[in-house]
Amino acid sequence: MVDYISSFHGILETLKAKPSQVKLLIATGSGARRQGPRVRDILELAKKQGIAVEQVDQALLDRIDPENKGVALSMLARDAEKALSFEDFLDNPPEKAFVLILDHIEDPQNFGAILRSADAFGASLVVVPSRRASPLSDAAERSSAGASAWVPVAFVQNLADAVKRLQAKGFWVYAADMGGAPLGGIDLPDKTCFILGNEGEGISRLLSEKADAIVSIPMQGHVESLNVSVAAALCMYEYRRAHND
Repeated sequence: MVDYISSFHGILETLKAKPSQVKLLIATGSGARRQGPRVRDILELAKKQGIAVEQVDQALLDRIDPENKGVALSMLARDAEKALSFEDFLDNPPEKAFVLILDHIEDPQNFGAILRSADAFGASLVVVPSRRASPLSDAAERSSAGASAWVPVAFVQNLADAVKRLQAKGFWVYAADMGGAPLGGIDLPDKTCFILGNEGEGISRLLSEKADAIVSIPMQGHVESLNVSVAAALCMYEYRRAHND
């Protein structure tokens, strides 16, 4: 299935990452959007990267994204060059690494925001269930501001099995939930994994039971919890603060 990216940030970052089987679509002819400096930057980068450019009718881009700016990226295999299978990661995990497991995050805005933070803090892998979770959609890509082009994402059938296999490779797995030990008071090991829960239901009981520990983010306000993307960013920051070498 062909996927498309139509945001400026997403196109630029994906071109920099040089994905396989990608083509740049530019609107020409009657009704085409005016090509501003950002589109020209995209064209220049595509030429530099040796990526094919196809001229298309504006109507095609309008069907892809009614709010397009006259340019889009067509991908026959989304993120093929950066998609890392879970098995490949386990075959040779880094000595220092942190992994995120997203327990059925359904909102593409949250998924994209988590990917943006994952890139900023240098996550080694984001593990996502293959069903009942937000896909790497255009909405998620937009929310990631292009970071989805850089973050390795592995889709798996069974999250509980993923936890078990990470633990077998020396990862200490923390479920981020209420009622746990304060995040800032834990000595996070070199190999750390955080589980983040669904927006409404949180982390499943099975995954909580399989985690090595429950960690919580201390709060003093009136709301009961943080948005999952904010909680994920704080967990990643805490790991990076402790391992900033």
